[in-house]
Amino acid sequence: MGTFEVFDHTADIGLKVRGTNLADLLETAARATFGQMLRDLPADVEVIGEVRAATAGGIEDDPGELLVLWLQELLYRFETERLVPLTFTFGVVGPREACADVGFGRFDPRRHQARLEIKAVTYHGLDVHAEAGGAWSARFILDV
Repeated sequence: MGTFEVFDHTADIGLKVRGTNLADLLETAARATFGQMLRDLPADVEVIGEVRAATAGGIEDDPGELLVLWLQELLYRFETERLVPLTFTFGVVGPREACADVGFGRFDPRRHQARLEIKAVTYHGLDVHAEAGGAWSARFILDV
């Protein structure tokens, strides 16, 4: 399982995330993001749904773009359906595309306490890259 740490950024939140592979990085980034948003998470998976993110393509792979699109899709599910990602089973993962069956718990403001409202994942200071040995790391800013 990957690791993350929070770093200070003026009026926003910065996250440094590391994963053993790209799928682990995407999962850890999601857990880190929702960990900043919510004080406690739903205990049980209530809905399983497919989450897909894909870059527009082009000549070069862009794992940074993929990370932003991935997190934006999860944030969209939270904003529209109050779904919190809890489990991840990746079927496809690469620098241009990720697809996973995600087990979601339902956020209930009567039972769960919110911490921060995340407005967006920004491209400012975005850095995602593979490291030696197959691990991946990312640095990104959450707009609060």
